[in-house]
Amino acid sequence: MEHWSKYWHTAGVLNSFAEGDANSGYTGELKKFWEQQLNDVPQGATVVDLGTGNGALALLARDFSVTNQKDFSVHGVDAAQIDPVKQFEKSPALAKKLKKISFHSETPIESLPFDEGSIDVMIAQFAFEYADRNDALKEVLQTLKSGGKLVTVMHHNDSEMVKDSKIGVAVLTEILENSPVFQQSDMLLDLASQAIPQIGAEGWESYPHNQILTRSIQWTMKTLQEKFSKPAELNYVNDVVRRIARIFEVMNAENLNACKRQLAFEYHLLNDHRLRLKDQLTATLTKKDANTIVKAAEKAGASAKLDVLTINDTPFGWTLTLIK
Repeated sequence: MEHWSKYWHTAGVLNSFAEGDANSGYTGELKKFWEQQLNDVPQGATVVDLGTGNGALALLARDFSVTNQKDFSVHGVDAAQIDPVKQFEKSPALAKKLKKISFHSETPIESLPFDEGSIDVMIAQFAFEYADRNDALKEVLQTLKSGGKLVTVMHHNDSEMVKDSKIGVAVLTEILENSPVFQQSDMLLDLASQAIPQIGAEGWESYPHNQILTRSIQWTMKTLQEKFSKPAELNYVNDVVRRIARIFEVMNAENLNACKRQLAFEYHLLNDHRLRLKDQLTATLTKKDANTIVKAAEKAGASAKLDVLTINDTPFGWTLTLIK
């Protein structure tokens, strides 16, 4: 869960997509979908965003409530450590809106902090499927009012997001576990910290060991780019290359230790990214998986409907609408 907590504490990360377009919130067809789900929610309803992250979907519900004079009471819960207001304190207008939402940090779906039969509507974007689904379903049904509903969008096994996550896991695993590029870069920084104080910056440029190790790093990077040459793969490889290259671009005699710390930081940042992508793949549902949730809901006495949300004519996620 730490790799998610770190993500939600990254400045500018708003939405419930685990990766990508992180600062854009909900727009276009997706925004329209969620507004349609909220359209028939009664005035004064209590709305809970499950797996809220930094509150993008909760914020959409709040904005919809204000625009349509619905007077919703909006909550956001997440199993990770979250503090949306603090994260956006440098964006006063956004922080002011987020203060109108009640956020519950380190609160899994399986253990909601609400009274039995107290919630009108629960919404979730890529969240419900990450929980223990049986326990989460039980908790949701217990907490919803009679006639209350859950609407959740869950990872679809044929979505572009899932396909990209598979690519990301494969490429990042190769780079972080099998490629020597980070070890080579660390060796070069170690060498620089020993050599530059003695031979100076100009001497370092012509230092044979620097030239040899630099060429080795460049060769390793080129090899990765050739091995993962498809556009979607190259996006990941080139991102890593740019991160490492930026460190050497700014390296000088005064900041060598800072550069070493930055290299380690980039490695751990990429590994956390890989762990989140793995979580997405674990949470991804086939139609059979999604139907299992439907059957469990119906067995518990709720009505449930499964559908596919398409965006740009491709599957985006499974939609589950459950009414208690």
